[in-house]
Amino acid sequence: MAKRMRRGQKQCPKCAAWVKGTRAKACPKCGHQFRAKKKAAPAPEAAEPEKTAKASVMVTLEHVKAVALTVKALGGFTPLNELLGLIKEVGGVKKFKDLLEAMSAPEVDDIKF
Repeated sequence: MAKRMRRGQKQCPKCAAWVKGTRAKACPKCGHQFRAKKKAAPAPEAAEPEKTAKASVMVTLEHVKAVALTVKALGGFTPLNELLGLIKEVGGVKKFKDLLEAMSAPEVDDIKF
């Protein structure tokens, strides 16, 4: 049975009574509580810059030196790019660091009592 629509009213699903006002919270006849419509989440502001965990996002001379030493230690830019790709595959720097720590733990056979 199709429900007829009445302007400015809604029908109670329990007792089929028509309730005046589209903003009514409950049916006056049977007390059925109507669900409130969920509000949409506010849209994020596009103008607001992305906040970082660190106070400064400037590249310093120490950063450049550290990257240069890492490139030299790894043997060039190609191995460095491979390492960065591996870090991304693993799921980030923290997971990569945890994996390295787990791999570098001494084995039980190597420990002398």
